[in-house]
Amino acid sequence: MGKIVQTLLEESEYQHFRKIAKEKGLKVKEAARSAIVYWTRELTLLDLNDRFFKLKPADLGDPELSSKVDEILYGRRMRR
Repeated sequence: MGKIVQTLLEESEYQHFRKIAKEKGLKVKEAARSAIVYWTRELTLLDLNDRFFKLKPADLGDPELSSKVDEILYGRRMRR
């Protein structure tokens, strides 16, 4: 079940928030939820124990592969 969050804003803060929400096509409630979700994601530290950070580099057998890809994509080898 969801939780309800309430806060008190100064009139100018509310008006500014409401204006931005309206410009984005959002209701104040939707914009507030979006802001909370964004803020919590931004402040969440990375979990360095996540398996993603423990992956070993793939060995594709060709140490010049990235240069070859550059040549295919850009028509020339990129400087290193």
